[in-house]
Amino acid sequence: MTTVLINTTKQIKQKNTMLVASTLKSLVSATKGDISTQTGLSLATCGTILNELCAKGEVIEESLDESRGGRPAKRYIYNSNYFNVLSVYVEGTNDQGVISSSITSANSENIKEYNEVYSHLTLDILINHIQTILEKHQNIKALGVGLPGVVVDGKILTCDITNLEGLAITELLSRQFNIFIQVGNDINYTAFGFYRKNYRNINDPIAYIFMPPRYCAGCGIVISGEMLRGASQFAGEVSKLPFYDNVQSEKNKNPYSTPALEKLIHITSSLIAIINPVTIAISGSTIDQHCIDELSVRLQERFDSKHIPHFVYRDSIKSDYHNGISAYTLDAYNNFRVFDS
Repeated sequence: MTTVLINTTKQIKQKNTMLVASTLKSLVSATKGDISTQTGLSLATCGTILNELCAKGEVIEESLDESRGGRPAKRYIYNSNYFNVLSVYVEGTNDQGVISSSITSANSENIKEYNEVYSHLTLDILINHIQTILEKHQNIKALGVGLPGVVVDGKILTCDITNLEGLAITELLSRQFNIFIQVGNDINYTAFGFYRKNYRNINDPIAYIFMPPRYCAGCGIVISGEMLRGASQFAGEVSKLPFYDNVQSEKNKNPYSTPALEKLIHITSSLIAIINPVTIAISGSTIDQHCIDELSVRLQERFDSKHIPHFVYRDSIKSDYHNGISAYTLDAYNNFRVFDS
């Protein structure tokens, strides 16, 4: 009985600590009273947590507010340099592509970006790329990696870059760098980044379709702020829909039709019927705003207008991708260091 009570008390304190830290980030600068008002926690609880965060260096006591007849209130800011997060993604094939990296602060501010073109990708090349950045930026405590494939329990099951298939990538990178590691699918991260940047407080489904030049389309889905991965991490593999491989042979009567548009019509129709998203972002080398406009017109032949989502054209996935890796990795690392470390 006593053990359960102690564990419960500890967990409550951990949750409150995360709440105070995240609230301070959102307020940028705040007093103990400001945080108490925003969180609903008592002044005493907020004061204790802020003192502990200050002692660790995670929060900085900035200044004293002007007194209005009593003791002046202390003002606090979150220390953006408390640690950094490195997001890395690989895009291309075995023989050519790009390793793109972005460093962000503990409160999600962009610090530095690196891009390396490769002619033949191996695990060693990826490790060397990461190692070089870690040596330059020694405050990095968490690493998020995005890959164009299916990653389950830290292992790469399938990947457009086949040299990486079968690797227990999370374990390998953890052993190599001894920092927190998070590895995931490219479009899941991209969808999450798009959601967090533009629709953070929306619970309705958000989808993100990417149609790369060499490979099949993929789709990331976020519902109530959470990635939809599926029971075996296979959710969003829209190229496995039954129409996908045969759509090019269907000669549509519409003179403006293209294979890409026809696939989008089928993919978005499936999404509308199954998850009813409020917004769908679409990106790809064969996609432009005209294609998106035509898609909306064609879908009105199948659905009542109230069911058709808002479509957003994205000329590149890069910013959404990095935003997603860094935001998801930051969340995971914060949970790890508070609850598991």
